[in-house]
Amino acid sequence: MKQKRPPGQLSVGNRESKNAVEVWGLTGGIASGKSQAARIFAEAGVPVVDADKISRELSTPGGAAYDAILKRFGTADRAELRSRIFQDALAKRDLEAILHPLIQAESMRQIQSIAENWPGPAPGLRVLYEAALLVETGRYRNFSGLIVIEAERELRKKRLIARDRMDEITAERIIAAQTSDEERRRAASVVIENNGTLDDLRARVIHFIIERGWATA
Repeated sequence: MKQKRPPGQLSVGNRESKNAVEVWGLTGGIASGKSQAARIFAEAGVPVVDADKISRELSTPGGAAYDAILKRFGTADRAELRSRIFQDALAKRDLEAILHPLIQAESMRQIQSIAENWPGPAPGLRVLYEAALLVETGRYRNFSGLIVIEAERELRKKRLIARDRMDEITAERIIAAQTSDEERRRAASVVIENNGTLDDLRARVIHFIIERGWATA
């Protein structure tokens, strides 16, 4: 687990709220185990705001982005959209233009709600913001720190093939289209490796939580 000085600071709170929250980013390449790590943090009492979950809710019928996505693409099916934006840079920009402002607004609403409803005094309250593209977009600079979950490329490819039932060539192309491990490391405050079992990952995450004093119990 590699650590270095956090790249920036972000706190959320207001005069009516006794709690200010320190927000850390959580990211990693596809099939690195980012979502597994997020669940472990949440089970340990560290609140997590999931950008991908927000995106899914926005894109379903009745969601704030659904009509705009349907009008632009003719479908809101996530698998179809992923295929489209992977091949078409303009489609990718258009989808991001629809979703990203809404995701950011809902994320901030959720973070503010956590800060205002956290039981008791919480001068050291931390919230994790889990998202895939924090390094690519440069948004990691807005957070108090960035945790990167990292796994070896070949292992990620195997996981992706098994998880999404895709062929090796497609999996390789998806991984290659993302930012490099080196770039994520340069942006990271902390790198947590996930080349072993789920129990190995859990041990590393819990070690980080205890070491930083983030444990709530």
